[in-house]
Amino acid sequence: MRLAIKSDFNDIKSLFYKHKEIFPHIRQDKLLHYIETGNCIYDNEVAITFNVYKRKVRIGNIVANKGDCILHQIVSKSGKASKILQDFFKYIDTKVYLTVRESNTKAIDFYLKNDMLKIGEIAWKNNTIPGKIFLYNATT
Repeated sequence: MRLAIKSDFNDIKSLFYKHKEIFPHIRQDKLLHYIETGNCIYDNEVAITFNVYKRKVRIGNIVANKGDCILHQIVSKSGKASKILQDFFKYIDTKVYLTVRESNTKAIDFYLKNDMLKIGEIAWKNNTIPGKIFLYNATT
């Protein structure tokens, strides 16, 4: 498991931009912040951005606790996303939550295939974009 460094920025940015239809909201400054704060994995052309919560947080109709992780994005060029995600679960060694648009069936299938459970509902943009909440529980 390799944390991203500043010199990885352009490669990671280009990964997200190649999938602009899925990640229209990715800002360069936010991506650089993830890298600078150690909240970006870049390994085998797979990028994962994440945070570990410092307090209890509501995610849709679910509550995540202090110390739990939220996986913001995962994007891959290499086809090794499953392996890197499984390595990430071991690396972070806590509950991992993520949210995904209900219409993104490819991502939903990927998360289910990688031992994540659909546990809740969320919506964005004044409830016009429905989504699902997934959990990987390291303790089970």
